[in-house]
Amino acid sequence: MAETGQITLCIRRFQASTGSMTRTFLHSFDPPAATPIAGPTVDLDISDIEDAGIREVLQTPGVAYGAWSILDALLTPTGMGTPFIFKEPLGHAREVKVAISGLFGRFIARAYLERYFNLSIFAHLGNRTIDLDRRRQVKVKRLLRGDLPDWIACASDLSSLTVAEAKGCHDVGGPAKALDRAWLQAGRIDVTARGRKVTVKRIAIATRWGMAAAGPADTHLSVRDPVDEGEPIASEEKDALFVGLLRLHIANLIKPLGHVELAGALHRLTHQPFARGLQGDLERARKLLDTVPVREVEKAAMGGLVGGIVTRAGPITDTEATLTDQEALARLNLRPVFVGVERDLILAAIEAEPQAVRSRLANPVRPDEFIRPDRAGGWIVPLGSERRISGST
Repeated sequence: MAETGQITLCIRRFQASTGSMTRTFLHSFDPPAATPIAGPTVDLDISDIEDAGIREVLQTPGVAYGAWSILDALLTPTGMGTPFIFKEPLGHAREVKVAISGLFGRFIARAYLERYFNLSIFAHLGNRTIDLDRRRQVKVKRLLRGDLPDWIACASDLSSLTVAEAKGCHDVGGPAKALDRAWLQAGRIDVTARGRKVTVKRIAIATRWGMAAAGPADTHLSVRDPVDEGEPIASEEKDALFVGLLRLHIANLIKPLGHVELAGALHRLTHQPFARGLQGDLERARKLLDTVPVREVEKAAMGGLVGGIVTRAGPITDTEATLTDQEALARLNLRPVFVGVERDLILAAIEAEPQAVRSRLANPVRPDEFIRPDRAGGWIVPLGSERRISGST
């Protein structure tokens, strides 16, 4: 194990910045030399947390849609720069508190990992061994019984392989126990290539919420982040690992947006053990990508996107939302957004072209007031009179 970092953050809320509301975090890091930032504070925009929440609810089976859009309404409106405090406990029954706390904890943790660790590609882990490339024997291997960590993730340049687990809690004494549980969970898997353990960073993140009434007064977030050294692996195995991770990231994102067949084809590419079978799976994936609708965003200079519209009530997959429909959804405060992935990036993932992926994601993007990229070829576009999905090509 390399050095272990411990972060304790006291979350403060709402500092206006270029039109976006910012949460400011008082930051301490042990050891100081390992801190991911230069100054004494960190911050997260509300839009960053909401975007992380949108991606999280889409990529996690069974998560309630719309949860990303209610966070602000639950907070005490005490003004800019004040602590991040909920008005009241997140539910009364224990099972409700646990479910909501865990979900919001994942939103905060993912936004934090995206911004301060530059992670942008996330694959969610189930309760079985996950193949990243079965033909090259690259996989996620379970080590112990119990729930697996939330994510295996990496940066947009296909580096910084990370295993991460997030917890949310209401413990009066602080987040230490939740952090211990998260750390135990983060250690339940290895990533292996032909049986050899791959080097990963393991990160556990625990958020202890603060309440204006009937609960702890302060909100804390603690992080533990050592590197777990593994064995060297061949360059083609490393490329296969990251391409497999990207395929799962894309598949899990587009499946609930109505692209079930294309998502299934991407999954099959990671599961296929035989070279001949792989050629057939590649051909099917290419054909499906050729037939899927590619959307264009009005008033935006970007390529075609594969995705769909998401509202507070969930994705719209059974009908075509006209321009008038999109504006009506916005007027009704259903928070419609278009969530999409660049078609060219999906093609590079299908073709297993790691250099093309790196080059594509290395290109600088220019988000505006409305359009928000995720550094992994994904875009979230709030819809309404300013931006609309104008059709398909």
